[in-house]
Amino acid sequence: MVFLIGLGAALALVYGAAFCWKPESWLRTMIKTGSVASPAVALGQMGLPEIALAGLWACALGDLLLSRPGELALRAGIGAFALGHIFYIYAFLTLWPLGGADPVFVIVTVGLIALGLSTERWLTPRTGALRGAVRGYVVLILMMGIAAAMPGGPRVWVLAGALCFVASDLILSTQLFLGQQGRAGSYAVWGLYWGAQALIFYGIWGFTTV
Repeated sequence: MVFLIGLGAALALVYGAAFCWKPESWLRTMIKTGSVASPAVALGQMGLPEIALAGLWACALGDLLLSRPGELALRAGIGAFALGHIFYIYAFLTLWPLGGADPVFVIVTVGLIALGLSTERWLTPRTGALRGAVRGYVVLILMMGIAAAMPGGPRVWVLAGALCFVASDLILSTQLFLGQQGRAGSYAVWGLYWGAQALIFYGIWGFTTV
């Protein structure tokens, strides 16, 4: 199990250092997908909740699809990540007792709703035929962030991971639809994304194994 998690981290470092800004290739796809799939196998062996693992596996599928060229792969990748967010939302709302709204929850919720509304101005008009899919995806990832902000459970870790996920996708959307390319953005997208998964599952592991 330790080996598989270490392998995933090593693949993530290799991908970030040498592949995240390069053109599509099957080697790039395998390294990217393996960096998430390998820890997913280990976490399953460690007995983490199946609903959370389903979210991670859906994201691994999304990584595979988004690393391939073409609009069909892009659509399918968005769908896979959307499914992953649905699993995460359900996990965050059912794996631990939830408390009532507190200042952190209110601030995060208002901020994410404002972010979602802003995308109608700067993002949605530039998404073309993918407008409906992108709108739906925005709603789901923001709902995931709001669910992570609920009091109770390992909120510090899970919320940090969810907000990193939002930040990663925010930067990625500017690359995909606004044409803002560059290595710095690619490094940020990957670092925030892989870090988000690590934070989320560190929190879930710590809470469900004590």
